[in-house]
Amino acid sequence: RLSAAAKEVEKGLTEQVVLEGGWLSFGTSFADEDRPAEFAPADPEGEQLETLKDSLGEDVFGAIAGATGMDKRPSSLSRDGAKSAKHVRVKRFGLDRTTVSNEQFKRFVRATGYETEAEKFRWSFVLEILASNATIEAVDAKDGLGRVRDAPWWLGVVGATWRKPEGPDSSLRGRSAHPAVHISWNDAVAYCKWAGRRLPSELEWEMAARGGFEDDPFPWGDADHDLHTRLNSWEGEFPRENAAKDGHVGTAPVDAYAPNPLGFFNMLGNVWEWCDGPAAQNKPLRGGSYVDTVDGSYNHALRVSTRMDQTPDSGSANTGFRCASDLSPPPDL
Repeated sequence: RLSAAAKEVEKGLTEQVVLEGGWLSFGTSFADEDRPAEFAPADPEGEQLETLKDSLGEDVFGAIAGATGMDKRPSSLSRDGAKSAKHVRVKRFGLDRTTVSNEQFKRFVRATGYETEAEKFRWSFVLEILASNATIEAVDAKDGLGRVRDAPWWLGVVGATWRKPEGPDSSLRGRSAHPAVHISWNDAVAYCKWAGRRLPSELEWEMAARGGFEDDPFPWGDADHDLHTRLNSWEGEFPRENAAKDGHVGTAPVDAYAPNPLGFFNMLGNVWEWCDGPAAQNKPLRGGSYVDTVDGSYNHALRVSTRMDQTPDSGSANTGFRCASDLSPPPDL
């Protein structure tokens, strides 16, 4: 019989970093007065979102919210979508150094025959700038799925799945090391179970993302220069222009850029990461993605506290995950 370590090697699982736990400042460090007026108008009662839901319909609003996070934009609490900070304690745990890659997810599918929810639904959302002309034409055709009226840069693309991230005429060629996307919370849980692991809690995820810093906004501290060398984010006028100084318009490899001081890669930007959560109807996503900006001028502000909630069957071209593990307390010396 193979040992647990041998099974991990056989399955191609990501190396984990062991964190001893301890006290953590969990949540946003932004105050309402720090939010620029042009970022999001005050909407404490959520009237703007209710109006948008009425105009789009619940089904369309819910689907596009899963791809864009529009229902979690920080219009009242903060620019990063998180709640006020609190001091909490975290137990010892292990966490993957990177998000799960296409190559790793492919091993899981080949071993189990698993079908993702995007494959079952037979469509998912793709950002227009990443889609081919043929895909755009199919979307806009009379019998196409079309665009979201108030967010027309998100396309409903038949055949968009983890295997074909931008639709039927795309592939994973050259992207085996990129994160698996169009992944729902349910898909992520299924992979973690196969791997003998689990999804991290939000507390665990944020402790890892903070890189050992107490209340700095980024995994590397508070430095806000040369950001294109540190993470994959949107650079330019969203959604038409991305300067791609960071080297990518869509996803980047799971180990792109330098890791934080604890050894974790891409805790901000690139893809949203699913975490575990107690609510059955909504599950947390952390870290933002390549459509988000560091200054919060478009979509979410990228910070270690950045978060939103989404239904567990939701997935899109910018959702992925990494796995955690339970660890016994270290022996007394």
